[in-house]
Amino acid sequence: MTDSKSSNVDVLIVGAGPTGLTMACELLRHGITPRIIDKALAPTDKSKAFAIHPRTLELLDNIGIVDTFLSQGNVCNAFDMYDRGEPLANVAFDSLESKYPFVLMLAQSDTEKILYEHLKTYGIEVERETELKKIKQTDGDVEATLTTQYGSSEIMSCKYLVGCDGAHSRTRHQLNLDFKGAPYPNYWLLADCDLDWKYPMFHLSIFIHPTGVTAYFPLKSDRGRLMFELADAPIKEEMALPIMDDVHRLMEERGIEYNNVSNPNWLAYFKLHHRMVDRYGYGRVFLCGDSAHIHSPLGGQGMNTGIQDAYNLAWKLALVLKGKSPETLLDSYNTERHRIGEEVVSLADTATKMATIHNPVLSAIRNKMMGFLSKITPVQEKIVSTLTQLEFHYKDSPIVDERWFESREVEGYVPHGNDLKAGERIKDYSLSSTCGKESTELFKLLKGYEHELLIFTGSEPEDMEIQELSKIVEAVKEYGSLIETHLLIGTEEVPDGLPQVLSTWIDNHHSMHKDFGAAKASLYLIRPDGYIAFRNQPASASDLIEYMLTIFNIQ
Repeated sequence: MTDSKSSNVDVLIVGAGPTGLTMACELLRHGITPRIIDKALAPTDKSKAFAIHPRTLELLDNIGIVDTFLSQGNVCNAFDMYDRGEPLANVAFDSLESKYPFVLMLAQSDTEKILYEHLKTYGIEVERETELKKIKQTDGDVEATLTTQYGSSEIMSCKYLVGCDGAHSRTRHQLNLDFKGAPYPNYWLLADCDLDWKYPMFHLSIFIHPTGVTAYFPLKSDRGRLMFELADAPIKEEMALPIMDDVHRLMEERGIEYNNVSNPNWLAYFKLHHRMVDRYGYGRVFLCGDSAHIHSPLGGQGMNTGIQDAYNLAWKLALVLKGKSPETLLDSYNTERHRIGEEVVSLADTATKMATIHNPVLSAIRNKMMGFLSKITPVQEKIVSTLTQLEFHYKDSPIVDERWFESREVEGYVPHGNDLKAGERIKDYSLSSTCGKESTELFKLLKGYEHELLIFTGSEPEDMEIQELSKIVEAVKEYGSLIETHLLIGTEEVPDGLPQVLSTWIDNHHSMHKDFGAAKASLYLIRPDGYIAFRNQPASASDLIEYMLTIFNIQ
């Protein structure tokens, strides 16, 4: 075995699954060149995680590759529940307040291919058969010992290391972080196969039965994944490889009607776990995705949470590495994403335990409750928006803030009472040019790596408000390319004296003004990940500058 010393790199990414590839692509988009390694010889050829939720699709839109995903995936727009094969509940996804009101089904192998092809456009390759062995941290860098496919050992230095190396993470082990949790008490049988039956092919489905729950996930065309809970198979016993006869037997036992189930390309027994670390890293080393949290796949949360972990961390690392933000900005990664991870693990655990109730009395109560609640529209909308991760927010984050005094004095303006707060996600809106000849979408304006400043005129701006907006536009120029400014007009006619902003738009039907609560001249600073960093009403240049000094370094 030979040893060598590599040159320094800003970020070493360990693991080239969806989370690691997202991290690499995002760092590159933000101007940071990482190194990404994976111990596997080749990418996975299995479907594995395949549910891509609306929130993740919004982020892929911002990256610029969502159309590729949409062209290859299968749209799933509803969730059904059955009791012994008979309809129990139906929840549609079309009420989701997202540009993508559905779950996209795409095999993880295809997701990785798309991300990898995008990575290659930056001239970067995944270094395969390269394994992390040891981590040593100092005040200024991380020393990582790697072994390569040729048996050589390399000691390299990086400023930060990000572990995206899965449930058996070497990065996590090197940090000596406990992976607290436990396995669920039985096996499951997984079958990816062709399916011909009477149930909707493009709906997620759960089949309740006393002998165990069965979950169905649509893949593409007439292919789907069946997951059978084996309530009588104890987890401590090893199971022989399953065969299609086992699948047919379980379908028939549980009253799931089908014409044909055939052509499997993946049959396996597996165990479910729910585990999580106490913190998402230590010092200059961070954890993302399955290296930090694992849980039941019933809600399809895992890959989505990992991709969003990476998205959250990447823009912060880039700002710190460029010297544009203080290193303390990185502390917010653990604060923001650990809480989300706890919610996801808890949500998946609750859903799994609810679905796998076998006590006859409790299961009857559950079935009646699910049938009743699924018919109540607000409840249905809340369930779906939570499962698809649109409800998650960072309102308690130390790097979001607001100075907001709601105005109810503008004639004809009726605030919703639930206007968007600092730390919440924003959705898409339609906008028109001041000449009325062009239109755009808010998400198109926010497609980039900068913070985006949305300046609202309010419905009846006074001269003093317009003067303050001009001060804000001038103040933001000091921050150069860190902030891009957009002026949104909420009046019937364009007011005189407005500051000259290259991106100036009419807020159609005042939809944004109403949802954002911008009755008076107001401003919202949007983070690169699409969450509100700061909001301010009445708009004040000094308030905005005071906030920006907490997250940016200005030389």
